Amino acid sequence: MGIRREGRQLALRYIYQIDLGVNFEEKALAQLEQEKSSKKVKTFAKERLLGLYNNRDEIDDILRRHLKNWSLERLNQTDKSILRLAIFEMKFDPTVPEKVALNEAIVLAKMYGSEESSKFLNGVLDAVMHDKSVKTKKNS
Repeated sequence: MGIRREGRQLALRYIYQIDLGVNFEEKALAQLEQEKSSKKVKTFAKERLLGLYNNRDEIDDILRRHLKNWSLERLNQTDKSILRLAIFEMKFDPTVPEKVALNEAIVLAKMYGSEESSKFLNGVLDAVMHDKSVKTKKNS
């Protein structure tokens, strides 16, 4: 498995925990440093976490605009965490091409989500990717 995929999987675990109430600053980052993964994997995962939480309001706004007949609160926690990670990479991380972020989200959905997760996430993220009105640090 590549460093980036492993880093995304690690980040996803912590995004999920943080969304369930783990104190971000004190616990999640400290726990991340204790992981047995390589330094490169942990660094990549930490970049995802910090980037996502520094841009969370904007990410959630983008997500809300692209959920058709759903609310953010109605999403299961796994799908919500994967969507947030993917939108961060698509719109806020210039080192990750949007199509790569979308494809990686689908892989994570197939690994950790429900039977329908990959199809649902693909539809939402495809809409985000093709929405040229989304202004972010990456494309503004």
